[in-house]
Amino acid sequence: MKKIAFLILSFFVFFLNSCKDETAVYEGDSYLHFNKGTRGEAIVTEGTGSQIVDVEFGTVHPLSGSAQVKLVVDPSTSTAVEGVDFQIVNQNLTVNAGQISAKFQVKLLESGATVKPRVITFKLQSSSVANATFDQTYVLTYTKACLFTIAPFTGIYKVKVDSWKDYSVDDEVPVQQGPAANQFKILSTNNPALLNAATSYMLVTVANDGSVVVTSNQPFNYGGTDIFAVTGTGKVNFCTGDIDITSLAFGSNTGYKFSLSKN
Repeated sequence: MKKIAFLILSFFVFFLNSCKDETAVYEGDSYLHFNKGTRGEAIVTEGTGSQIVDVEFGTVHPLSGSAQVKLVVDPSTSTAVEGVDFQIVNQNLTVNAGQISAKFQVKLLESGATVKPRVITFKLQSSSVANATFDQTYVLTYTKACLFTIAPFTGIYKVKVDSWKDYSVDDEVPVQQGPAANQFKILSTNNPALLNAATSYMLVTVANDGSVVVTSNQPFNYGGTDIFAVTGTGKVNFCTGDIDITSLAFGSNTGYKFSLSKN
């Protein structure tokens, strides 16, 4: 009886191992889908004229014969306009038998790119290959990036955020260029809280990627013992001239934000 039980157990273990070793193979229809995720991002840099972006797709199973696949735009959910802001370079593709993936190319035009993100929603069409039930839209978001220049950072700015609360929203703040070629000053002239407003300022040093380092030329004097050296980091936008100091410290008081936009 024990021998019979042992044989049954051995057969059961062998059966389980056989099932584990067997690789499942899909042999159904070749359904279309986007195969590199359903979202992408791109940047069109000032002066380049355009930027080429790949939009990749595939099929669940290799095609048994050649098929035509078309990339189409859903205008109802897109903020960029085909033929004006961008072009589909190869809108119709022939996918050959045995292939399982291919890619379209989209040309994003600099003339249609803006600092505010623009969105294009793509879909796949084919008269001979059905669409899958997943990954059926590809949303491409793109923006315009400008090259390094210190030129925008001068004139009268308006306060958008001041969590330290020296200013109110929309208060005016003067900005001057210099002293170095990659620096500008945020003057304290209109700061109502400072005793040394006429002589103090934040010196902003700008890197090629738009990141900035902030230091005050002298401690900000709020009266009494409230005298603080000011330091910080943040970023600027070369296209709009906006200034966004995301981490500002007044002495040991840290975590403040100060954002300015061109008047």
